[in-house]
Amino acid sequence: MTTLDSVTSQRPDEIEIEPFTLLSPRDRKIVPAGARDAYPLPEAQAELVEEEPAFAEVDLDGRRITEPAPFSPERLAAAVRAVVRAHELLRTSVDVSGGTEPVYLVHPDAAIPLAEHDHRSVDEPKREAMFGSLLAAERATPFDPTTPGPLRLTVILETERSWTLVVAAPRALTSAVDLSGILAELLRAYQGAGRADADPAVTGTRHAPCVAAGLDAAADFDGAEHWTRLLAGTAFALPGGWGGEPGSTELTVDLADLVAGLTTLAGAAGVPLSTVLLAAHQTVLGMLGVEPAGHTEAALAPYGQPAGTGCERLLHRFTLPVPMVTGAATWRRLVTRVAEEERAAWTHRYAYRPSTAGGGQRQHALFEWDAAADTPGEPVPGLPADRTAYGLRVTAGPDRLRLRAAGETVDPGYARRLAALYREVLVAMAADPDGDARGARLPADERRAVLVDWAVAGTVDRGGMTVVDLIRAQATATPDRIAVRVGDVRLTYRELIRRANRLTHHLLDLGAGRDTLVGVCLGRTPDLVPALLGVWQTGAGYLPLDPELPPERLRHMLDAADARVVVTSTVQRPALTELYDGTLVLVDTDAAALAARPDTPVDVPIDPAQLAYVIFTSGSTGRPKGVLVPHAGLANYLLWTVDAYAAHGPGGAPVFSSISFDLGIPDIFTPLITGEPVHLLPEPLDTADLGACLLDGSPYSFIKMTPGHLDLLTWQLTAEQARDLAGMVIAAGDSFTEALAARWLELAGPDGTKVATEYGPTEITIGNSGQPIVEPPATELVPLGAPIVNTTMYVLTDRLEPVPVGVPGEVYIGGVGVARGYLGRPDLTAERFVPDPYGAAGSRLYRSGDLARWLPDGTLEFLGRIDNQVKIRGYRVELGEIQARLAAHPHVRDAVVIARESGPGEKRLVAYLVLGAGHRLDPAALRVHLAADLPDYMIPAAFVAIDHVPLTTNGKVDNRALPAG
Repeated sequence: MTTLDSVTSQRPDEIEIEPFTLLSPRDRKIVPAGARDAYPLPEAQAELVEEEPAFAEVDLDGRRITEPAPFSPERLAAAVRAVVRAHELLRTSVDVSGGTEPVYLVHPDAAIPLAEHDHRSVDEPKREAMFGSLLAAERATPFDPTTPGPLRLTVILETERSWTLVVAAPRALTSAVDLSGILAELLRAYQGAGRADADPAVTGTRHAPCVAAGLDAAADFDGAEHWTRLLAGTAFALPGGWGGEPGSTELTVDLADLVAGLTTLAGAAGVPLSTVLLAAHQTVLGMLGVEPAGHTEAALAPYGQPAGTGCERLLHRFTLPVPMVTGAATWRRLVTRVAEEERAAWTHRYAYRPSTAGGGQRQHALFEWDAAADTPGEPVPGLPADRTAYGLRVTAGPDRLRLRAAGETVDPGYARRLAALYREVLVAMAADPDGDARGARLPADERRAVLVDWAVAGTVDRGGMTVVDLIRAQATATPDRIAVRVGDVRLTYRELIRRANRLTHHLLDLGAGRDTLVGVCLGRTPDLVPALLGVWQTGAGYLPLDPELPPERLRHMLDAADARVVVTSTVQRPALTELYDGTLVLVDTDAAALAARPDTPVDVPIDPAQLAYVIFTSGSTGRPKGVLVPHAGLANYLLWTVDAYAAHGPGGAPVFSSISFDLGIPDIFTPLITGEPVHLLPEPLDTADLGACLLDGSPYSFIKMTPGHLDLLTWQLTAEQARDLAGMVIAAGDSFTEALAARWLELAGPDGTKVATEYGPTEITIGNSGQPIVEPPATELVPLGAPIVNTTMYVLTDRLEPVPVGVPGEVYIGGVGVARGYLGRPDLTAERFVPDPYGAAGSRLYRSGDLARWLPDGTLEFLGRIDNQVKIRGYRVELGEIQARLAAHPHVRDAVVIARESGPGEKRLVAYLVLGAGHRLDPAALRVHLAADLPDYMIPAAFVAIDHVPLTTNGKVDNRALPAG
């Protein structure tokens, strides 16, 4: 709750309301005799009474009192009488029978139950257990709405000089009244009753004026528009994956040394201190998301200000959405703008209807000003305890913040990190009112971890070697070993080099050379590998062309690349005839001419900075974009795979993906660096036959594939076949779930084919991180692994500031693997390849568009694509998070979640599920499974069973092939 001195055009305390005048004539006639007043329940409370067990849900608060005098039940009884006389809400009952609407009945008095428990003779451990049992019993005991006085008091005597007062109230009351305010008045009245010079009486208030103001708000069209506009935006939600065991964590952030600076900032901006602390709260919340949320919640109450009189004095509270202010250049400007948004919210407080907001509160954060800052006594651990279930509750006082985190949403470790963030932000605010308010401020240890310790791999000097140098060296060392296997055809390393040399001579005569592009449009034939090596030896880069691609896509690639020559065959030639009018080298019909070329090496120096290949990837505009990859990054990556993959045994690797998909590049070239064979599998290859085809050439050193392919193998192979398939299988190119990793580990066994994950966009030369998986990970998606040698990986905001541990951000990747950029697209290159603020001068980072977060142990968890986020009921939803949670269900083999249009501007989530053998679709059970970890707005509206997840030719999920849901 925060102090505001702005008021509506007419304050409720200025409204004169005669008793019973707010009721309809019919309802006035049936008011019970003896009632002092009656009025309809405010709309929000009426909804609670009608739709929820509002008197069965009980909230608690309490304070521990230590004073020289022993507890006096007489003094507390006098204080209770005074406070109940003062506030007619504490003398009300609710009547829901007979009238046209639920009404409050105001009674002359109310008997508030007061229970006393003597624990003075009990040792401390047992006393704590008994105290916990008392709290549980209080929360489990409902209130009777027809009985005047929605309040219960419990006193626990602990020692001769200390006791605890616990106040209980039903949710129907605490939805509009601050329980901590009631507790504060009771204890102050108790203290006053014990002093001869103090008057325990408390100024009386009527509630009817506030009800009248709420009824009048129906005509507040500006207010209705304000809330409609605000709630159409994105609501703040705490990051997923922070939860732990049930319970709560309470932490205090000491601000004593910062009060002077924060007070100076408040004075400079002309706002109360509470607004400064709300601005700090919003700044921290703003650091917890990839994109700024539209609003968060704050409990606003005008303590001690002109508006805080009459029915709004002290006890009344309004929990309202407040826009999250972003982009302010200085702290002074930030708190000024936050104050403006507070005033707007307060002005329209009676027009707000909580029922118009979607979603639950488990992922919400609440900010409130501490009404109990001057309350006698000390806070009690575990209190206040309420049913609002905010994931994070931040209570601000003049010299400290109290953080209370629900364990299911924020575990103790993350709660401590949050407390450190609040402290870091407040230190910056106190230091300089005109300091920069836009940059994230991480504690020094955390900043070092995410920018250095976890993000930067070791460096190795590759000595200027290229893949051409490495393959030639291997051919010299093992000329008679098999380099290429295609069906019954075998090429030795000597034959591979000679074929490549002949093509190199031919291409040089056709104009191929340094940094030009030569197209390669070949299937998985014996000519493929010599063609790729032959192109490289000219100094040119190769342009892989898949004849199965749509003609218009091939035309765009050829036009953009301005390829001098295309190496192909008569089999693939028809795909190019209408698209390309340049020179074609047909390896079959031109075989005689090629055989006449010299097979001697060509002395064309190849610099690591030269172009190795261009691969076209999908573009957001619908036009593919060509990624320019130099030799340096390719050599660095392949040499890493030698140790990471090829070292797990002999046998080379199979190639079964398109050459236009860079995932298969290590399957071709890593074996050739290590003296092992490349196995080119026959085409076309039906995925239903993938396992059988792989077994024909097994065992391999390693196999790299998509998770979709790995999933197929878990169903196509026996345990024995999986065990002996290869030294290692690597899943890359798509989301890799924990459930799939666990299935493979179980199938292959501890001594069988190992499994690893690899991550890397095409723009970073195939792969930039990876790790073996020795046991199913704790995360639902397999982590991205550690950066490979000569690589850096950061998780940053759009301002290139590091995000806190556990917070989603965009993955930025640097190092030797960073591509030159996009072919012929300097605008897009400048947008996606940005200067590296943490690297050497001139170094660059690639903005991947992927979401990830650092976990506390330094693991980098993949969360999906930024462009795979959708907005559901005002919340940003990452579809990959839902998919991973569904895949963790024991009856689900695989899952895909998409957002489908359900109406103009509306989307609904549809889940497609491949079920395990013998299991039937059970949407109710799946909803329960998801609800254990996800908020309600992330639960799909529909569940559809499918036989298999459709894959594209590259092994990725084909959303377009999914049925309507």
